[in-house]
This record gives sequence, structure tokens and C-alpha cells, in this order.
Amino acid sequence: MIRKRLFQLCVELTNGNLTSKALQKITKSNASRLLIQPFISTYNINTYEVLKDISEFKNLNEFFIRKVHPSLRPIAEGENVIVSPTDGVISELGTIEDDATFVVKGQEYRVKTLIGDKDRAKELIGGTYMVIYLSPKNYHRIHFPLDSKILDSYTIGKYSYPVNKAGLELGDNVLSYNYRRIFTLENTKLKYNLIPVGAQNVNSIVSTYESLDVKKGDELGYFEFGSTVVLLFEKDTIETTISVPQEIKMGQKIAEIKG
Repeated sequence: MIRKRLFQLCVELTNGNLTSKALQKITKSNASRLLIQPFISTYNINTYEVLKDISEFKNLNEFFIRKVHPSLRPIAEGENVIVSPTDGVISELGTIEDDATFVVKGQEYRVKTLIGDKDRAKELIGGTYMVIYLSPKNYHRIHFPLDSKILDSYTIGKYSYPVNKAGLELGDNVLSYNYRRIFTLENTKLKYNLIPVGAQNVNSIVSTYESLDVKKGDELGYFEFGSTVVLLFEKDTIETTISVPQEIKMGQKIAEIKG
């Protein structure tokens, strides 16, 4: 308990609006170009994937939200095939309980708090939740996992704890209180939620889609530093053979629509 409170206190002291703005200013400055190569080395980033030459990036933020060669992220085919919206690690997978809760790293999460919608939370009881964690090394653009229509999109939350292992274990219900964007989407065969969750210091989820009718693999947007994506599916709508933890690339199959 003491360790958890110390962690929370340290994060709160360095997670204010001024700190976030300062970090954003640094990473978007021309001087931050000097940090790109150290960043690549520190996280062992595969620069072969990057669409632009490294010398073309004006700052660290531009590199962080880099695009990759589309041919290196093929989209799994099949009308019923659901693909990963991001690169990362599927760290959690399970069933949403009868009281509309699920457990991540020993902490109980209430769906109604996560998405800010108690009626929608009831619809998700008995369904499946999936948590995808993106580390700093990952490609940080988000894509749609199915041909879908965007029914709703809104932002909730303000401050953000880290969303890494320590943050999930020691933070205070971080997925439910971090800055996040809630998407409710509908396919011809199911309705689901996609939730990009911001991480410590930089609460920025930038949308790039232009239509409410989207295709599987279309770009939704991107994170600026730090992120997790939560997927919520209704009961008896999908099946998956994923075992966690499992590293995944955007476009790879993560589940299939039942029937």
C-alpha cells in the first residue's frame, strides 16, 4: 500500500498541465531532432519499416508518429476477421462480468466508468475485453479493426498515469480515469467499442479519419507519446484463440465474428 501511494504521489507531482505542455514543446522543437537517433538506439527501433528517411523528420514528435510502409502491415482478409488496430502487446483478455466489470493487473474496472455510459455498459455484460499496450518503440498509429460505421465518439478524462506494467499495477484504476477517446462502432454483424487511452504527461489522441463509414485497416488517428487501446465486444459476438501476453502487429488477426 505504501509503495502504491508513493508511486501515485510521484506521478501526480510530475503530471500537471505545465509539465505536459513543457514536454510537448520540447518534443516538437527543432532541437529535439538530436534525440531521434538516441531514441532509435534506446528502443531498438526497426528503421527499415519507416516510410520516410530518418533525416526528413523535423523533431522527435514527428518521428514518434511516423508512418510505416503499408506493405509491412498487411490487413488480414475475410469479412468476419477482426484485426489489431495497433502494434503492441495484447496484455489482457477476458470476459466482462455480470456486474459489468473486468480485472486488469489485479484491479477491478467498471465499464460504465471506463466509457462514461451506464446503458452501453449493460449491453457489454458477458462480452469480451482486450487490452493492447504500446511501448515507446511501437508504431503509434491506430486503425479500424473492421468495416464499421462510427456511431459515437467523445473524449473523457483529464490527467494520465503511465499505462505500462507499473502504472497498471500501482496506479489508481488508470484505464478508467486517464484521458481517453471512446468510439462506439457498428459492423453489419456486431457493435463494439474502441478506446484509445492516453499515458503520462502527453494527453494527445489525434483523429485523422474523414468519414463515419470506415473500412478495415483505415487510419483512425495516432497517439503522441504513450498509449493503450482497449477493445470491448458484446456477448457471443466474437471468438479468439489469442493467449496473453502476445505481441501483435497492426493488421494481424486477433479474433473472428461468430457465425
